[in-house]
Order: sequence, then C-alpha cells, then structure tokens
Amino acid sequence: MSYNLFLNLTLDKDLKIAFFDSGIGGLSVLAEALRRFSGAEFLYFADEDHVPYGTKSRAEIVRLSLDAVGFLVAHGADAVVVACNTATSAAISELRGAFSVPVIGMEPAVKLAADSFGARPTLLIATPLTIAGEKLARLVGRLECETWSLALPRLVEFAQDLEFDSPAVRAYLREELAKFELERLGSLVLGCTHFNYFKDVLHEILPPHVRIIDGIDGTLNRLASELGGGLKLACGEDLPSRTTKFNADGGVEFDTNSSAHGGKFDAEDLDAGGESVKDKSKQGSEGRGEGEQGKEGGDEQGAERCDESGGKIYYPNGNSVEYFYSGRALDAAQLRKVELFLKRLDAMREIG
Repeated sequence: MSYNLFLNLTLDKDLKIAFFDSGIGGLSVLAEALRRFSGAEFLYFADEDHVPYGTKSRAEIVRLSLDAVGFLVAHGADAVVVACNTATSAAISELRGAFSVPVIGMEPAVKLAADSFGARPTLLIATPLTIAGEKLARLVGRLECETWSLALPRLVEFAQDLEFDSPAVRAYLREELAKFELERLGSLVLGCTHFNYFKDVLHEILPPHVRIIDGIDGTLNRLASELGGGLKLACGEDLPSRTTKFNADGGVEFDTNSSAHGGKFDAEDLDAGGESVKDKSKQGSEGRGEGEQGKEGGDEQGAERCDESGGKIYYPNGNSVEYFYSGRALDAAQLRKVELFLKRLDAMREIG
C-alpha cells in the first residue's frame, strides 16, 4: 500500500496504533502517547512469556517480534511502534519487510545527547544485545561525541519484578556505574524502555550536572511524521485525571487515576487455521474489527471508562487502549501490576 493511499484510508477514522515490547518497558512510550495525542485507539502487547529479550539470540528475537507484530496487525493496527530498543536493534528490518503498515523503531537518543552535551562523554545504558548490535555501532560511529556503553540486563528483571528502588537495585547500579568516571559525563542515555522506571535512583547516583535522556520524544515525533495528519494532537494541558472502576475476572475492583484492563484472546488467534499471522498480515489488516467495541455514549471530554466486553479502556483526550500479555488474558494480579507501572512512570516523568 502506498503512503498516500494509507493516509487517505485512515484520515476519516480513529487510527489504531499498536505498541509492542518484551514486557512493561514500552508502557513508558504508550503513557506519553496518551498525553500527547487525542482520539486514537491504542493496542499494547507485552510479550511477558519471553521477557527479557536482551539476553536472547538475534534469531529468536526476530521470530518473537514477527509473531507479536503479526498479532497486532491482524487485530487492526494501522501502525506499530516497536517500543523496545532490543527488538528494534535485532528485528526492525525484518518487521518492515514483512508488514505493509508503518513500523516505527525505538533507538537510543545518543545523537540528541551528542548534539546537546557533546563537549562531555555520553554513557549509554542498554541490554547486551543492543550494546553489541551493528545498528548501534553505525549510529555511534556517525557521532563525534565520545560515547561509553554499559549493559545492564538485571535492570530489566528488577523492573519486571516491580523492584524499583530496593537496596539490591541501588547496589547493582552503584557497582556498575562505578566503572566509569561519572564526573566527566555530560549525559546518560536510557537505551531500554524498562530503564525509564529507575530515573530517580539514577539521578541520586549520578553527579547533579549529568542529564538523563530517553528516546520517547523522538519515537513519537517519528510516529506523528509517518502518519501525517492522521494523528490528532491533544490541545492544551492534559485533561484532569478521571476515575474508572471495573471488575477483573477475580472480582477485584480498581479505583485509580490510570486504569488498565486485559483484552482477552485465545492463543489460537495467533495462528488461526494453521497459517502464520505474519503471512496473513502481509496482505494488510486482515482480521480487523475482532473484539472491537464502539465508543458511542462516551463520557464528555473523554472521561475514562471500561468497555467490559471488549477489554478496552477509555482515557482522557478521547484515547482508548486494549492491553494484551502474550497469548493469554490478563488476570487480576497482572491488572494491578499494570496500574503500579503506570503510577511509577508518572512519578518518573519529570526526572532528567
């Protein structure tokens, strides 16, 4: 499908934008998209069955990424944000070759760091595969700024376990960062979306002049550019947070400022009829509309509410999100976990 034809087909409806990560790190990108854009439908796919990606082989990450993005395209995604630096490094070329919708990757913001603080070295922290990848080597090779790299695989595990500022986290970061002359640094680049949850601890350990930089703005700017006028920007300040209540399968009721509900689907949907989703999705957004629910009767100004039948949450700015964790429905414990991650991200938003 040509780019202009894609825009013509999507300008007259709410876009459905998908975010894919190995776990919950990509929620940091989704959370900013919910603030920045209005009237969009979002899908979020966390591959919790296979997290972490950073210690896997490139071939395995490519396979997992193709499966995840294929699932999202089959569920109607008009564009996919690979909100995972590791998956971008390993699989972005294969993903763009396999699917006709725009696929936006997540790259470490080392160029921004070099342009802003190039007089001092930049320290990039990421997963082992991102650090060792050819994509990063080419990116860093084009910069004049001195760039140091540090793999922090355990930080992904800490994040997934909701362990953000424990003594173990602090000891791990202090030990690893002590390998560098931190006083010389100008900036620290977060090369993994999971690392956005640790901005406060990093800020305490680093010298006060070191700036913490993530790649979220650059990724969302690229998304908006790819989709042209298809994405509407939210006007003015964020709408006031609103409360929503819903019951998970376990009968647990949530009453929080940010809400999440698991979209339910069967594992067989990933490969219906014995055919891979990757092959089917090459022809476009086949399977669009499955599990979708309309927004008729929505609250004024985009107040949050839950569509129980579709597993869809409505947020301020008129956006909605369906959450998927690999090939299973979210249970009550996982829903609570998403809530905690979103609250943590809100607290980290201004740091750096």
